[in-house]
Amino acid sequence: MSGEKTASVVRLGEVDISNGEYDDPLVVGEYYDVYDSTLEVRATILIVGMELCRWDDIPERLWRGEANSSADEFRADHITYFGNTGPDLEFVAYYFNLVKKGTLSTRD
Repeated sequence: MSGEKTASVVRLGEVDISNGEYDDPLVVGEYYDVYDSTLEVRATILIVGMELCRWDDIPERLWRGEANSSADEFRADHITYFGNTGPDLEFVAYYFNLVKKGTLSTRD
């Protein structure tokens, strides 16, 4: 909520899949509510960019946007999320701006 994090990742096959009421497909230029573990809206973000990335070539803008100090730290932080990693693993990075902290529903 501090605005330090400006990027995140999603598995390649999940970027355009809706996994229920709280997880919509990602689209550049769209606003999204960010929920905590109790499904309370904690922030609203605007997706400002997306790019295809590879495990063996993590862009600096991504690891910095994830608030990591290096590409190696990013890999260590995400190895559990991705599971079966290797140099050819591809995934989608998305970049966002914090629009509003707290409860603001953009779905009404």
